[in-house]
Amino acid sequence: MFHHLAARASRVAHPLIRLASTQINGNGKTALILGGFAFTERAMSKHAALYDSHGFDTVPILSSLKDLTTPSTAARRGYELAEKVVALDQHVVCHFISGSFWTGLYMLDSLDQVGGHGWRDNNVKAICFDSCPPKSDTSAFGGFVAFRFKNPKLKEMTAPLFEPYRAICGINTTWEAENHAKMFGHSSIIPRGAHQLHIRGKNDPVLDSEYLQMFLNDCRINCIEGVSIKEATFMKSKHSMAVVEHPNDYKSLHIAELLSKVEEWKMAEAELVVEENGDFELSS
Repeated sequence: MFHHLAARASRVAHPLIRLASTQINGNGKTALILGGFAFTERAMSKHAALYDSHGFDTVPILSSLKDLTTPSTAARRGYELAEKVVALDQHVVCHFISGSFWTGLYMLDSLDQVGGHGWRDNNVKAICFDSCPPKSDTSAFGGFVAFRFKNPKLKEMTAPLFEPYRAICGINTTWEAENHAKMFGHSSIIPRGAHQLHIRGKNDPVLDSEYLQMFLNDCRINCIEGVSIKEATFMKSKHSMAVVEHPNDYKSLHIAELLSKVEEWKMAEAELVVEENGDFELSS
């Protein structure tokens, strides 16, 4: 049975933040982290530390721009990642960042092929969507250039230049339809029993807010009853930089609104402390 959450999300304004003192037992569990465009080992280490500190078997994956934006490459790598994850044979938390979302979709789609029917739903327990999903249009590519070079004007200036790049990569109407089917409705391969935390910056130049909301609403409409789906919007954070710019808030949200939602991962729970300087908005 599916559970339809209220269309109007209840919001906790940014003055409240929980410093989660819940202890998480990540031993014998996998954390798959897919880095975004231009991610370095140093950038990835910030996200990996979120899981290393709890004892997860962390699998960080760095990718080039071509890796993430070429569907045929993303499909091959997604299958290879599924093989790696299934071989570990553990419960899984996935952490998708920026354009790695597409590779993550292929990975999710391949889990049942590799592990057998039901492996994905039985084993993927939580997903963090950090600054994703982006659209595959030229505006998203132009927005990344604007973010990368810290110049908002570059978005409109460079966006048209990516039309031939998309064609060369194989991003076309056929692929977009296939991708849409993997994301939305009854054909979606998003595990409907997995708890979710969606994190983004308020004015992210890479992301389309209407598209994000459409995806978030679909996740809420189709999730299994009892599943937690939260959205955290950082007021001043740049694309995929919240973990660096607001490390304490990010870590607290990550524990309180994602990892601790998986009941069997919780070791103990102490009193939660409330801070009054959080720079984010949380909705459920």
